[in-house]
Amino acid sequence: MIGIAVIIFLLFFLRLSQKKKDQSPGPFPLESKPQVATVDAAQTLLNKGNTGSFQVFVFPQSIQRTGQISKCTEDGIANPGDPDCATGKYHLCPCVGSDCSRCRHLGYLNILNISNTVRVELLTAPDASRQKAAGTQMIVRTVGMKDDKQTYFEETIVLPDIPYQRWTMITITREGRRFDVYYNDKLVTSKRTQYALDSRMAFSSIVAGDPDLYGKVALVETFPQKLSLTEVQYNYSVKATTTGEPILPQELDVESMLPICKDGSCIKGPAVKPPTPLLDWETKYA
Repeated sequence: MIGIAVIIFLLFFLRLSQKKKDQSPGPFPLESKPQVATVDAAQTLLNKGNTGSFQVFVFPQSIQRTGQISKCTEDGIANPGDPDCATGKYHLCPCVGSDCSRCRHLGYLNILNISNTVRVELLTAPDASRQKAAGTQMIVRTVGMKDDKQTYFEETIVLPDIPYQRWTMITITREGRRFDVYYNDKLVTSKRTQYALDSRMAFSSIVAGDPDLYGKVALVETFPQKLSLTEVQYNYSVKATTTGEPILPQELDVESMLPICKDGSCIKGPAVKPPTPLLDWETKYA
């Protein structure tokens, strides 16, 4: 009976994997700037409630070696799109109406872009003018009241550097204005934005990478709830190998594990022998 149960489970898994062929887990090349999740997935994180989580494996391959020099600011008011000269960090940047182009960060490329509302970006070249510049940071577009009128902002959250030439599982969880970020199975940042999340742009898909950023991305998944540390750790334990590489579904060749036909028509149940016929019992005492 145990053997039959195993066969049924594997058949179910095979049928499930065939159903989801149109939802490829990757890996996708970052330089092709692939759409890695649908609009509905973006809305799960940004617009369908007060909580949500996003999880993905990234593998940045290379970094530009040519340095650059960027402008900096002393107070973040005159030039809010420029980084602070002392700390290298970006100030809260108010947009002009709904145009946030002046808040873009020179030298950074998006490795993740969730509906232009939450972005994770990498500094791909060393900045000679800012030795303290963050190598990785998350940008959150928010909305609030400033000078008695509704204003859109871009808020910058500094993250630990994502290592190059190595797979890292990034998990972003949200509860209201609180964002937690995990690398693999460890919490690396927990920050609360100054203003509420701006979900106006949550009707576009999730895109990874940039034409000038080489590497790979795989296993994108969204959740309607805020994942706990325990849940993130469990997901990493079942999604990653002991060396940290993502376990892709196609790496489990279910068909080769089963010497049976795909439709299950050739599965034979256990043979049931007929009962032994009764024999007449002859005895002299009868």
